[in-house]
Amino acid sequence: MKLILVVRTDLGMGRGKIAAQVAHAAVTATLAGLDRHRADLAAWLREGQPKVVLRVSGAEQLQDVADRARQAGLPVEVICDAGRTQISAGTLTCCAIGPADAERIDPVTGELSLL
Repeated sequence: MKLILVVRTDLGMGRGKIAAQVAHAAVTATLAGLDRHRADLAAWLREGQPKVVLRVSGAEQLQDVADRARQAGLPVEVICDAGRTQISAGTLTCCAIGPADAERIDPVTGELSLL
């Protein structure tokens, strides 16, 4: 079980901004798991909540990864910035995929590099 967090690198976000966006994605995915994916969420929590942060080069690649994850039946949460600091409102910044079985996630995200 793991949670994948995919971050855009083309936005010039600072480390703190990236951390905040990834936190938004992780919290949103966890809350969604309470409603729709309880068994996967429970297994992920039992296993220590493994998380992997990966990078993509832009909005198109982020949307492609999210779309492929959805097509594979994985839980996906895409984060759009509120526009209060470094990024314009509505900008896609990152997404969470999972928590789900690693064997289901890896075919979708295995080619991406670590952040």
